[in-house]
Amino acid sequence: MSRWNIDPAGVQSVLDSVGEDNEGLHKAVGEEQLADCYTGLDWGDGLTACIPDALNRLMEDQQTNLATIINGIDAGRLGVANATTAYNNGQEEMIGVFQTKAATAADDGDFSYFEKHGLLG
Repeated sequence: MSRWNIDPAGVQSVLDSVGEDNEGLHKAVGEEQLADCYTGLDWGDGLTACIPDALNRLMEDQQTNLATIINGIDAGRLGVANATTAYNNGQEEMIGVFQTKAATAADDGDFSYFEKHGLLG
């Protein structure tokens, strides 16, 4: 076993905090919030008429970036949580596997490995 000293409760506390922040991100960039932005632009008639179209284009351009960020956060949480559990179970090889699978899931959004092989319930 390595000489690491991982505090599972401390790791879980950080992961819980990150999870709460990520939920806030999901809510902040949701469709309802975007619709509210457009509704707020109604007051300007011709002055603001081009803004909803510009916002649509901006969000379309940034949709991939936002998905990558959200996937990265979710994948990181799963990778760290599973790697910590593997470490505590003495499964050193699995630590690296979970971290590698987390990086892959962050890139492609495919979390099926964790659904099939994750150590978390």
